[in-house]
Amino acid sequence: MTSSALAGAGAGDGRDAEVATSVLRADDVAVHFGGVKAVDGVSIVLTPGRLFGILGPNGSGKSTLLAALTRLVPLTRGRLEFEGRRYDRVRPHTIAARGVARTFQTVRILPGRTVFDNVALGAESAGSGSKAERGRARERVRRAIERTGLSGKERHRPDELSYGHQRRVEIARAIASEPTLLLLDEPTAGMNRQERDDITGLLADLRAEGLTQLLIEHDVQMMVDACDHLFAMNFGALIAEGEPEAVVRHPAVQEAYLGTQGRAHA
Repeated sequence: MTSSALAGAGAGDGRDAEVATSVLRADDVAVHFGGVKAVDGVSIVLTPGRLFGILGPNGSGKSTLLAALTRLVPLTRGRLEFEGRRYDRVRPHTIAARGVARTFQTVRILPGRTVFDNVALGAESAGSGSKAERGRARERVRRAIERTGLSGKERHRPDELSYGHQRRVEIARAIASEPTLLLLDEPTAGMNRQERDDITGLLADLRAEGLTQLLIEHDVQMMVDACDHLFAMNFGALIAEGEPEAVVRHPAVQEAYLGTQGRAHA
Protein backbone atom coordinates (compact mmCIF):
# COMPACT_ATOMS: atom_id res chain seq x y z
CA MET A 1 0.00 0.00 0.00
CA THR A 2 2.99 2.28 0.46
CA SER A 3 5.93 3.25 -1.68
CA SER A 4 9.53 2.88 -0.59
CA ALA A 5 9.45 6.52 0.51
CA LEU A 6 6.59 5.77 2.85
CA ALA A 7 8.25 2.67 4.21
CA GLY A 8 11.35 4.75 4.90
CA ALA A 9 9.28 7.05 7.09
CA GLY A 10 8.26 4.24 9.36
CA ALA A 11 5.33 2.38 7.77
CA GLY A 12 5.34 -0.86 9.72
CA ASP A 13 5.30 -4.50 8.78
CA GLY A 14 2.16 -5.07 10.86
CA ARG A 15 -0.11 -3.57 8.20
CA ASP A 16 -2.39 -6.62 7.96
CA ALA A 17 -2.94 -6.66 11.73
CA GLU A 18 -3.66 -2.92 11.72
CA VAL A 19 -6.21 -3.27 8.96
CA ALA A 20 -7.94 -6.09 10.83
CA THR A 21 -8.40 -3.88 13.92
CA SER A 22 -8.91 -0.55 12.16
CA VAL A 23 -11.40 2.13 13.12
CA LEU A 24 -11.15 3.66 9.67
CA ARG A 25 -9.57 2.42 6.46
CA ALA A 26 -9.26 4.39 3.23
CA ASP A 27 -7.96 2.57 0.14
CA ASP A 28 -6.76 4.39 -2.99
CA VAL A 29 -8.98 7.42 -2.31
CA ALA A 30 -9.05 10.04 -5.06
CA VAL A 31 -10.99 13.30 -5.35
CA HIS A 32 -10.61 15.10 -8.67
CA PHE A 33 -12.21 18.42 -9.57
CA GLY A 34 -11.99 18.46 -13.33
CA GLY A 35 -8.29 18.32 -14.07
CA VAL A 36 -7.29 19.14 -10.48
CA LYS A 37 -6.26 16.07 -8.48
CA ALA A 38 -6.96 17.39 -4.99
CA VAL A 39 -6.51 13.90 -3.52
CA ASP A 40 -4.96 11.22 -5.68
CA GLY A 41 -4.62 7.63 -4.51
CA VAL A 42 -4.30 8.08 -0.74
CA SER A 43 -4.51 5.01 1.51
CA ILE A 44 -4.51 5.30 5.30
CA VAL A 45 -5.44 3.10 8.26
CA LEU A 46 -6.51 4.53 11.64
CA THR A 47 -6.28 2.12 14.57
CA PRO A 48 -8.16 2.45 17.86
CA GLY A 49 -7.24 4.90 20.59
CA ARG A 50 -4.44 6.72 18.76
CA LEU A 51 -3.95 10.34 17.74
CA PHE A 52 -3.04 10.62 14.06
CA GLY A 53 -1.96 13.77 12.27
CA ILE A 54 -1.77 15.02 8.69
CA LEU A 55 1.00 17.41 7.64
CA GLY A 56 1.27 19.23 4.35
CA PRO A 57 1.55 22.68 2.78
CA ASN A 58 -1.50 24.70 1.84
CA GLY A 59 -3.22 23.08 -1.10
CA SER A 60 -1.72 19.64 -0.46
CA GLY A 61 -5.15 18.01 -0.10
CA LYS A 62 -5.46 17.63 3.68
CA SER A 63 -8.87 19.24 4.13
CA THR A 64 -10.19 17.63 0.96
CA LEU A 65 -9.17 14.24 2.34
CA LEU A 66 -11.14 14.94 5.55
CA ALA A 67 -14.11 15.99 3.43
CA ALA A 68 -13.83 12.72 1.53
CA LEU A 69 -13.65 10.70 4.74
CA THR A 70 -16.89 12.34 5.92
CA ARG A 71 -18.57 12.03 2.49
CA LEU A 72 -18.87 15.80 2.06
CA VAL A 73 -17.24 15.50 -1.37
CA PRO A 74 -17.79 12.57 -3.76
CA LEU A 75 -14.96 10.14 -4.41
CA THR A 76 -13.53 9.88 -7.89
CA ARG A 77 -12.41 6.42 -6.86
CA GLY A 78 -11.52 4.49 -3.73
CA ARG A 79 -13.04 2.59 -0.83
CA LEU A 80 -13.87 3.72 2.71
CA GLU A 81 -14.51 1.47 5.70
CA PHE A 82 -15.49 2.46 9.24
CA GLU A 83 -15.29 -0.27 11.88
CA GLY A 84 -15.26 -2.87 9.12
CA ARG A 85 -18.33 -1.55 7.27
CA ARG A 86 -18.01 0.03 3.87
CA TYR A 87 -19.46 3.55 3.74
CA ASP A 88 -18.18 5.30 0.61
CA ARG A 89 -21.65 5.08 -0.91
CA VAL A 90 -23.72 6.38 2.01
CA ARG A 91 -25.09 9.88 2.48
CA PRO A 92 -23.08 12.36 4.58
CA HIS A 93 -25.68 12.71 7.35
CA THR A 94 -25.36 9.02 8.22
CA ILE A 95 -21.66 9.37 9.10
CA ALA A 96 -22.29 11.15 12.40
CA ALA A 97 -24.83 8.53 13.41
CA ARG A 98 -22.18 5.86 12.91
CA GLY A 99 -19.81 7.58 15.34
CA VAL A 100 -17.73 10.06 13.32
CA ALA A 101 -17.55 13.73 14.38
CA ARG A 102 -15.49 16.55 12.92
CA THR A 103 -14.57 20.21 13.17
CA PHE A 104 -13.94 22.45 10.19
CA GLN A 105 -11.11 24.67 8.99
CA THR A 106 -13.49 27.63 9.15
CA VAL A 107 -15.56 27.87 12.33
CA ARG A 108 -19.16 26.79 11.76
CA ILE A 109 -21.41 27.95 14.57
CA LEU A 110 -24.81 29.57 15.01
CA PRO A 111 -23.91 33.07 16.23
CA GLY A 112 -27.42 33.93 17.36
CA ARG A 113 -27.73 30.91 19.69
CA THR A 114 -26.05 30.36 23.04
CA VAL A 115 -22.90 28.35 23.56
CA PHE A 116 -25.02 25.67 25.25
CA ASP A 117 -27.41 25.50 22.29
CA ASN A 118 -24.52 25.22 19.82
CA VAL A 119 -22.90 22.40 21.75
CA ALA A 120 -26.27 20.67 22.19
CA LEU A 121 -26.46 20.25 18.41
CA GLY A 122 -23.80 17.57 18.78
CA ALA A 123 -25.56 15.61 21.48
CA GLU A 124 -27.93 12.89 20.35
CA SER A 125 -31.51 13.37 21.53
CA ALA A 126 -30.74 16.86 22.88
CA GLY A 127 -34.06 18.54 23.55
CA SER A 128 -36.14 15.58 22.38
CA GLY A 129 -37.22 12.13 23.44
CA SER A 130 -37.93 11.01 27.00
CA LYS A 131 -37.02 12.97 30.09
CA ALA A 132 -34.18 10.50 30.77
CA GLU A 133 -32.81 10.92 27.24
CA ARG A 134 -32.90 14.69 27.54
CA GLY A 135 -31.11 14.46 30.87
CA ARG A 136 -28.34 12.30 29.40
CA ALA A 137 -27.98 14.67 26.44
CA ARG A 138 -27.70 17.69 28.76
CA GLU A 139 -25.03 15.89 30.78
CA ARG A 140 -23.02 15.23 27.61
CA VAL A 141 -23.30 18.91 26.72
CA ARG A 142 -22.30 20.00 30.22
CA ARG A 143 -19.28 17.69 30.21
CA ALA A 144 -18.16 18.84 26.75
CA ILE A 145 -18.42 22.49 27.80
CA GLU A 146 -16.42 21.84 30.96
CA ARG A 147 -13.73 19.86 29.16
CA THR A 148 -13.15 22.57 26.56
CA GLY A 149 -12.78 25.35 29.11
CA LEU A 150 -16.12 27.02 28.37
CA SER A 151 -17.68 26.75 31.83
CA GLY A 152 -19.35 30.02 32.74
CA LYS A 153 -19.96 30.90 29.12
CA GLU A 154 -22.93 28.61 28.50
CA ARG A 155 -25.37 31.50 28.08
CA HIS A 156 -23.09 33.67 25.99
CA ARG A 157 -23.52 33.83 22.24
CA PRO A 158 -20.44 32.59 20.33
CA ASP A 159 -20.15 35.94 18.53
CA GLU A 160 -19.54 37.52 21.93
CA LEU A 161 -16.49 35.33 22.44
CA SER A 162 -12.95 35.44 21.07
CA TYR A 163 -12.09 33.49 17.95
CA GLY A 164 -10.17 30.97 20.05
CA HIS A 165 -13.22 30.36 22.23
CA GLN A 166 -15.40 29.99 19.15
CA ARG A 167 -13.04 27.18 18.13
CA ARG A 168 -13.60 25.60 21.51
CA VAL A 169 -17.37 25.73 20.97
CA GLU A 170 -16.95 23.74 17.76
CA ILE A 171 -14.73 21.17 19.47
CA ALA A 172 -17.22 20.87 22.34
CA ARG A 173 -20.06 20.29 19.90
CA ALA A 174 -18.07 17.51 18.23
CA ILE A 175 -17.18 15.64 21.43
CA ALA A 176 -20.72 16.07 22.84
CA SER A 177 -21.80 13.35 20.40
CA GLU A 178 -19.36 10.95 22.12
CA PRO A 179 -17.89 9.81 18.79
CA THR A 180 -15.69 6.81 18.07
CA LEU A 181 -13.60 8.88 15.65
CA LEU A 182 -12.94 12.62 15.86
CA LEU A 183 -11.58 14.53 12.84
CA LEU A 184 -10.13 17.97 13.60
CA ASP A 185 -9.24 20.47 10.87
CA GLU A 186 -6.88 23.08 12.35
CA PRO A 187 -8.69 23.27 15.73
CA THR A 188 -6.14 25.66 17.27
CA ALA A 189 -6.12 28.23 14.46
CA GLY A 190 -6.39 31.72 15.95
CA MET A 191 -5.32 30.59 19.42
CA ASN A 192 -2.32 31.79 21.40
CA ARG A 193 0.34 29.41 22.71
CA GLN A 194 -1.37 28.77 26.05
CA GLU A 195 -4.68 28.05 24.33
CA ARG A 196 -2.96 25.66 21.90
CA ASP A 197 -1.30 23.88 24.82
CA ASP A 198 -4.69 23.56 26.52
CA ILE A 199 -6.24 21.99 23.41
CA THR A 200 -3.24 19.68 23.04
CA GLY A 201 -3.85 18.54 26.60
CA LEU A 202 -7.52 17.96 25.85
CA LEU A 203 -6.68 15.83 22.81
CA ALA A 204 -4.25 13.80 24.94
CA ASP A 205 -6.98 13.24 27.54
CA LEU A 206 -9.42 12.10 24.86
CA ARG A 207 -6.80 9.70 23.50
CA ALA A 208 -6.23 8.30 27.00
CA GLU A 209 -9.97 7.58 27.14
CA GLY A 210 -9.68 5.59 23.91
CA LEU A 211 -10.95 8.13 21.36
CA THR A 212 -9.33 7.78 17.94
CA GLN A 213 -8.49 11.17 16.40
CA LEU A 214 -7.21 12.53 13.10
CA LEU A 215 -5.74 16.02 13.33
CA ILE A 216 -4.71 18.61 10.75
CA GLU A 217 -2.47 21.40 12.06
CA HIS A 218 0.22 23.71 10.73
CA ASP A 219 2.02 23.86 14.10
CA VAL A 220 4.69 21.26 13.38
CA GLN A 221 6.03 21.03 16.92
CA MET A 222 2.51 20.52 18.26
CA MET A 223 2.00 17.69 15.80
CA VAL A 224 5.25 16.02 16.76
CA ASP A 225 4.52 16.36 20.47
CA ALA A 226 0.85 15.34 20.32
CA CYS A 227 0.54 12.67 17.64
CA ASP A 228 1.33 8.96 17.72
CA HIS A 229 1.55 8.68 13.92
CA LEU A 230 1.84 11.23 11.13
CA PHE A 231 0.82 11.22 7.49
CA ALA A 232 2.42 13.79 5.18
CA MET A 233 0.81 14.93 1.94
CA ASN A 234 1.85 17.01 -1.05
CA PHE A 235 0.04 17.62 -4.35
CA GLY A 236 -2.80 15.34 -3.23
CA ALA A 237 -0.58 12.32 -2.56
CA LEU A 238 0.80 10.67 0.55
CA ILE A 239 4.56 11.24 0.59
CA ALA A 240 5.47 9.82 4.02
CA GLU A 241 3.94 8.26 7.11
CA GLY A 242 5.07 6.84 10.40
CA GLU A 243 6.52 7.91 13.74
CA PRO A 244 6.31 11.73 13.97
CA GLU A 245 10.01 12.50 14.33
CA ALA A 246 10.82 10.24 11.38
CA VAL A 247 8.19 11.89 9.19
CA VAL A 248 9.42 15.39 10.07
CA ARG A 249 12.97 14.37 9.12
CA HIS A 250 11.93 12.70 5.87
CA PRO A 251 13.58 14.44 2.88
CA ALA A 252 10.35 14.63 0.89
CA VAL A 253 8.57 16.30 3.82
CA GLN A 254 11.45 18.69 4.43
CA GLU A 255 11.38 19.72 0.80
CA ALA A 256 7.61 19.93 0.36
CA TYR A 257 6.48 21.47 3.61
CA LEU A 258 8.95 22.28 6.32
CA GLY A 259 11.74 24.06 4.49
CA THR A 260 14.51 25.76 6.43
CA GLN A 261 12.37 26.43 9.48
CA GLY A 262 11.26 22.81 9.58
CA ARG A 263 14.87 21.60 9.53
CA ALA A 264 15.48 23.71 12.62
CA HIS A 265 12.58 21.94 14.37
CA ALA A 266 13.86 18.56 13.28
